[in-house]
Amino acid sequence: MIDVSYSNIKNGLVKLICEELKTVLEKLPKEEQEETSAIRVGFITYNKVLHFFNVKSNLAQPQMMVVTDVGEVFVPLLDGFLVNYQESQSVIHNLLDQIPDMFADSNENETVFAPVIQAGMEALKAADCPGKLFIFHSSLPTAEAPGKLKNRDDKKLVNTDKEKILFQPQTNVYDSLAKDCVAHGCSVTLFLFPSQYVDVASLGLVPQLTGGTLYKYSNFQMHLDSQQFLNDLRNDIEKKIGFDAIMRVRTSTGFRATDFFGGILMNNTTDVEMAAIDCDKAVTVEFKHDDKLSEDSGALIQCAVLYTTISGQRRLRIHNLGLNCSSQLADLYKSCETDALMNFFAKSAFKAILHQPLKVIREILVNQTAHMLACYRKNCASPSAASQFTCEKQCLWRWSNS
Repeated sequence: MIDVSYSNIKNGLVKLICEELKTVLEKLPKEEQEETSAIRVGFITYNKVLHFFNVKSNLAQPQMMVVTDVGEVFVPLLDGFLVNYQESQSVIHNLLDQIPDMFADSNENETVFAPVIQAGMEALKAADCPGKLFIFHSSLPTAEAPGKLKNRDDKKLVNTDKEKILFQPQTNVYDSLAKDCVAHGCSVTLFLFPSQYVDVASLGLVPQLTGGTLYKYSNFQMHLDSQQFLNDLRNDIEKKIGFDAIMRVRTSTGFRATDFFGGILMNNTTDVEMAAIDCDKAVTVEFKHDDKLSEDSGALIQCAVLYTTISGQRRLRIHNLGLNCSSQLADLYKSCETDALMNFFAKSAFKAILHQPLKVIREILVNQTAHMLACYRKNCASPSAASQFTCEKQCLWRWSNS
């Protein structure tokens, strides 16, 4: 999905994207035993309307179909929209060569956004397969359509109890859209090139909940930022991915999973739903210890993920983990995984900013960290290690006041 509004055409961004796609589509992920990728590709350009392209292999030239009714988006063609890249390579290359010139005289600056995602999801539904949308977008969607947004960049709210409003989506449209996407195995990755306020809190919700990624290049300059963008695009397209995933975590007696953080959606307390999962995604799980644990038998965790491969196979991946149990806090601190703790605190804080002021969240983080250090000093440290704790406390104080 390529935003072909006036600014994107004039600054050369559309041309850069089209040129790169001709190269990067050669490296679509594939199964290890396969010579070519089973992934099919399709193309939509948009401003305040949507342009679908027929790139069927037997065509001499690509064909464009325009959908102007962005309130009730539909897919105007099925045969020829999602195609095998190798079979339709010449037609696709013709299209990518033509797109920058096709919209060169356009003065349209208004764009839509939610209908773009809706169109991609409807196309995947019609093809009866999961998939991933790559959206290249630049501005606040102000055209009359579902998901229309207004500028709400109010500096007066910063450092007030109402600051949390700035981190919440403006409208429920994107939350509903994200849930529909997850239900149909549609992941969304967004490349954002804003030159002014763009409301990431609203636009970024769908990528966040569908297991996608948001890449943001503020005030994009071709000579400075193009290489970083191209590296990000190549890595994202080439990496292995699983679609339409459901994860469930089971435990032995004595503790249980109580909360989950990540690019996920949960419609009940046990099933973690993900439109897609790849090597750069992590799901953080919080466990609650609510009964006796045995030092002899330890604690057991099983994580099972049911997902669809890029070739369409349904597979089950299971991880079993056995952990030791100890009644000594010193053993716990020795085995503590700092990276996991940082991941947990960061994700729980990110989730909390939607409901609490930033000042309160900072205080909670500082108090939790201070409590861990105090427990260490009380239960684990020898009297000679007091100076070490003082140093840690000073570092914590500096961090909390920075």
